[in-house]
Amino acid sequence: MPTDYLSAEGEWRCRRLLAEATARLRARPAAAAVLVPLCLVRGVPALLYTLRSSRLAGRHKGDVSFPGGKCDPTDRDVVHTALRETHEELGLVVPEERVWGVLQPVYDQRKLSVVPVLAGVGPLDPQSLRPNPEEVSGRML
Repeated sequence: MPTDYLSAEGEWRCRRLLAEATARLRARPAAAAVLVPLCLVRGVPALLYTLRSSRLAGRHKGDVSFPGGKCDPTDRDVVHTALRETHEELGLVVPEERVWGVLQPVYDQRKLSVVPVLAGVGPLDPQSLRPNPEEVSGRML
């Protein structure tokens, strides 16, 4: 099985392809942002998803999702929102230099914009995560 899915060359190509959209969308107002964390789990490329806590209010409780949430007025941009929310939800600190780019916004059921932020997290041991039980179920997907 090839192991270069998350290679430096792949990262460079992705950053180059996303550069224009990132420049255009990064500071654009949005309702929320999520992190799309590319990682290696036991040497296998993976995406890190969460299971939203059943304790949450609103329509997203129990949903499978990427880590993220509402943009705060104190957030510098959508990248800051996605990284802050990931840390709050999972205890996972992702340095800003690991961000590859910003993807086109998607819209939730209420037509609010959610901006996906793509980042290379590198090797990840799911047991090292510290899920916040108020926001995320203890089970990692």
